[in-house]
Amino acid sequence: MKQARNQIEYELTEQHLLRVSDAAGQRVECISGQALITVYGMLLDIELRAGQSFVIPNGGLTLIEALNNGRVRMAPPARSQPARRWLHRGWRSLTGWGVPA
Repeated sequence: MKQARNQIEYELTEQHLLRVSDAAGQRVECISGQALITVYGMLLDIELRAGQSFVIPNGGLTLIEALNNGRVRMAPPARSQPARRWLHRGWRSLTGWGVPA
């Protein structure tokens, strides 16, 4: 396992599952090899090849496994720009910071 800037990389080997829960919105990116993702409530599994990614749609149990060996990176949900702008405007109105006199 390798961690950098809120992203975690996992080295996966065949026959070993990575169990993830409460991960709605997290992005799984296949760095090398192939990964198979099983998500609670989805009828089909997702197969990723190196360079492909998938966003986990719900907070149920998600299983990630390698087909042979592989490496995946998990990243937290991206913050949306509209929410960031809304928070910035709210902060300015509360503090007076950045508001013209």
